[in-house]
Amino acid sequence: MIEKKVSMNIPARIFYIDNLRIFLISLVVLHHLSITYGAPGDWYYNESKAGFPEILPLAMFVATNQSFFMGMFFFVSAFFILPSLNRKGTGRFIRERLLRLGVPLLFFYFVLAPLTAFIRSRFISGDPVSLTDYWINQHGVGFGPLWFVEALLIFTLIFLLIKPFKIKIIAPFPGTTRILLTIFLVGLLQFIIRIWLPVGWSMPFTSFQFPFFVQYILLFALGIVAYQNNWLASVSFLKGKNWFIFAQVLIFVGFPLLFVFGGKGERGIDAFMGGFSWQNFAYALWEQLTGFSLIIGLSGLFQKYFNSQNKVTGYLSGSAYGVFVFHAPILVGISAIFVSWQAFPVIKLVALAPVALVLCFLIAGLVKKIPMAGKVF
Repeated sequence: MIEKKVSMNIPARIFYIDNLRIFLISLVVLHHLSITYGAPGDWYYNESKAGFPEILPLAMFVATNQSFFMGMFFFVSAFFILPSLNRKGTGRFIRERLLRLGVPLLFFYFVLAPLTAFIRSRFISGDPVSLTDYWINQHGVGFGPLWFVEALLIFTLIFLLIKPFKIKIIAPFPGTTRILLTIFLVGLLQFIIRIWLPVGWSMPFTSFQFPFFVQYILLFALGIVAYQNNWLASVSFLKGKNWFIFAQVLIFVGFPLLFVFGGKGERGIDAFMGGFSWQNFAYALWEQLTGFSLIIGLSGLFQKYFNSQNKVTGYLSGSAYGVFVFHAPILVGISAIFVSWQAFPVIKLVALAPVALVLCFLIAGLVKKIPMAGKVF
């Protein structure tokens, strides 16, 4: 659960953000499962690559997710840094943050990443390998999806270094013109980066995908500003609904038009991913328009309709971080179990999606019951 000190008319508990975390982490699981069964992207195991036209809805789903969900995670995480610091003090905050972020990061790198690679090699590829060998000789090590935790830790430490300067930005929630200008600038910068570093490029060792990082850095900073100025209270239901509807038009009308008329049939999706092309520029702008619209839209809608919790949602929100940490070996394990099932990839995706979500939340919840693990996950 998210707890925070009462400040500036901000309630002590913000249940809709707990519920947003459930929604976002579920999208992360479904995002990676979609890539397994045909959507464009990189994952530990890609069983198939969909062709045109069946790739269109899969590409639409993963592109929409990518446009906002990790950026929203950075925004929400940053929003609660200052109240946590005020409540705990710098020393305790740093110790708890290192425990909460550093331990899962190391655990994934040295234990879960080799386990995930072992499952793929042994039970999908059929290689005669042993888990002991993977762990001892560190085969398959890496940060994988926990690049987010790695980046969040770095961003937080940088913020702590500049915090003594007591920088505070006083600003009301931006109007539509400023939001659109911000969207254009972020899209332009990410287009420029993608001329040389296309989507899919990641920095060695860190797994940082710089083609997306302009948005992540900005939204982390905006999370701090949002807390200082109580921006969340300014996102009304009507404002959220309007931005959400705009996002749906971008997703269900704008994306297919961009995809089809951008020459997908001639160059695949490469023209959209990078290089000096109008497709790259248009996709970068679409991504930011969609992402910022969804972030504002979902904030307003969840405040209106999902601002309470029961035992089930309380369990799910409490397990969300564990799902993020453990979902990679779980998903690859599910794929290994059903690898011999000869079915159309999209059918496998739809059938296995609820199985994956239930198992991820169940296992994450069980891990939290291990002594001391609850303080970490």
